[in-house]
Amino acid sequence: MKRNIIILSVILFLFSSFISAQEENFKTVTVEGKDGIDLTADVYSIGNKSAPTVLLFHQYKSSRGEYREIAPILNDMGFNAIAFDTRAGGTDPWSNVENVTSKTYADVFRDYLAVYPELETALDYALKEGYDGKIIVWGSSFSASLVLKLAAENPDKISGVLAFSPGEYMKENKGIVSKWAGEIKDIPVFISCGARESDNVKPIYEKIKAEDKTFYLPAVGNHGSSILMDDSRNWKEAKAFLKKFLAQ
Repeated sequence: MKRNIIILSVILFLFSSFISAQEENFKTVTVEGKDGIDLTADVYSIGNKSAPTVLLFHQYKSSRGEYREIAPILNDMGFNAIAFDTRAGGTDPWSNVENVTSKTYADVFRDYLAVYPELETALDYALKEGYDGKIIVWGSSFSASLVLKLAAENPDKISGVLAFSPGEYMKENKGIVSKWAGEIKDIPVFISCGARESDNVKPIYEKIKAEDKTFYLPAVGNHGSSILMDDSRNWKEAKAFLKKFLAQ
């Protein structure tokens, strides 16, 4: 009986240690933002701020939780990763993580373009925190459009872009996303989307002037960063693109 109790205690200890390790693979922080809009973010650090860092932005009605599966994979590859909440959010449907920023500032959400300063805040945060390796920005749906703008305006700070399902989502500024894409000249860009939206996404991709650009249309995958969760095989192309940023 005593032996069984000891074995059970060991099993419970190991299980709790495993759960703790899972919970501790990121740290949640509050980032002071512009116009009094503070952002909640999950920081997935590999303990080396000189390693390349990926800034992750979610799709509409989602949250930083959209990257609970994706960010650890980036860590395993050798990247730091920071996932941010923005006002254009809600409870993430994949991990059920509530968007703290959108809950706090729901009354000040106007449109997608109004969220752009929050991406600037995220970039400033990474630089101020001493992440001095290559910075890669990653967007999903509406934020995939905004990371194109961020890259176009910050070519000296951003080394790469991954945009999953960008589109002309700025209703009062039709064509503006293609314009931003056309201003990207020297930054590598990876774009992916679902088959049903490819006719809208491909023209944006074609505007990009950078020689190093990739368009990936998966056999299985619907929209945004969840394309990688729809089918694990879709990681192959994304990883091939990302590996160039690990090279010294």
